[in-house]
Amino acid sequence: MSLDRSRAPEAGVARGLQIPRPERHRLPNEMMVAAVRRPRLPEATVSLVLPAGADSTGPNQSGLASLVAKVLPEGASGKSSREMATWLDGLGVHLGVAVGYDSMIVRLHTLSGQLAPALDALAAVALEPDFPPDEVERCRSERLDAIRRLKDEPADVAADVLAELLFADHPYGRLTRGREDTVESLAREDLAGFHAHRFSPRAATLVACGDLPEDFSDLVAARFGDWWGEAVDTEPPAPARRVANPGIVLVDRPGSAQSEIRIGGIGLRRGDPDEPGGRVANAILGGLFNSRLNMNLREDKGWTYGARSTMSMRRSPGPLSLRAAVETAVTGAAVQEMLREVRAMRESPPTAGEMRTASGALTRSLPLRFETNAQIAGTIAEQAIYGLPDDYWDTFPSRIEQVSAGEVQDMALRLLDPDDLAVLVVGDAGAVLPGLEQLGPVLLRDAP
Repeated sequence: MSLDRSRAPEAGVARGLQIPRPERHRLPNEMMVAAVRRPRLPEATVSLVLPAGADSTGPNQSGLASLVAKVLPEGASGKSSREMATWLDGLGVHLGVAVGYDSMIVRLHTLSGQLAPALDALAAVALEPDFPPDEVERCRSERLDAIRRLKDEPADVAADVLAELLFADHPYGRLTRGREDTVESLAREDLAGFHAHRFSPRAATLVACGDLPEDFSDLVAARFGDWWGEAVDTEPPAPARRVANPGIVLVDRPGSAQSEIRIGGIGLRRGDPDEPGGRVANAILGGLFNSRLNMNLREDKGWTYGARSTMSMRRSPGPLSLRAAVETAVTGAAVQEMLREVRAMRESPPTAGEMRTASGALTRSLPLRFETNAQIAGTIAEQAIYGLPDDYWDTFPSRIEQVSAGEVQDMALRLLDPDDLAVLVVGDAGAVLPGLEQLGPVLLRDAP
């Protein structure tokens, strides 16, 4: 039978995705254990999820959670930083600590045969950190150097200023890495106090995925069963009701060949009933390569390598931002085009083709989230952090597919009010100010 190459073959029926469900139980100390057994390869990922994110620090201690995460593996249970590194290398264990606004995760990856000693290392780092003064000082100094260095990076300056414009003194108004003045004041006592206050089994979840032995629960209990702690306040920060400083702000970078543009507002919290509609709306506006923003500014105008939008859904509503880096000469015109796309989202519903593309991209990419043990452990950790139901991922495709064009327009009306957006440009004021002033009053300010 000859193959007809004159037309593309029709798409087949997508196979259903089998979402792994974890086995859950609590230790007597109230620590939750969630495990998925996948004996396909002799490896495992184990994560300890804790309510110790950047949103749990005060404004004068911005960057504290991030610094704790950096110092945790640098000396624990009486072992020095070098001894810890030698121990982990000898086991063949990769151990790291990640921190965001909502959580801190101590994560390790190990071969199954080394799981028991790997759990020893995880318990030592999470439960018995020494916070050696010399390591605290070294890590603090490195963090300060990084913060100073990033002041020369326009994209990082834009991220810092946009957070402040959107959220002001709200916990989301400061970046997880902190700022120079707050990190400079952090001492060992602050790190130890944060650990004592935020690390407790009563608010912790241990997630494991991989080739786990039958006695895995006993292995966990032997290392974490004697860990006791007080109750931890796990309430999310109060929602920011509106953008703190809407309007146009320009951070001057004399001689800059490009401008970093950010247009931001307040989005949704994770688990919001309107989350599916928000995801589809964001995909159409700027979340995909063939989104409206990218097709306009990159493919049509040729002004940028890429324009996109992101919606960071946290325990409280996070930022919704549009971004692009463009040539200095077209800065004002690019901002106008981005705002025009915002208005277009509000004025009419998306086309049937846009809806199909966005829905397909969001649902058919879902299997990519469940390819590895680390990815599966990550999705279970998300459920723990955000209180998502067990069937969250099972029902995700149907919830996305049920979103209507009218709902997308409703989301745009709710989230993309041009009068309540912050417009930020980091660029050469001498070159871009006249074009921006055509859009409204411009506030000039220095980088933080």
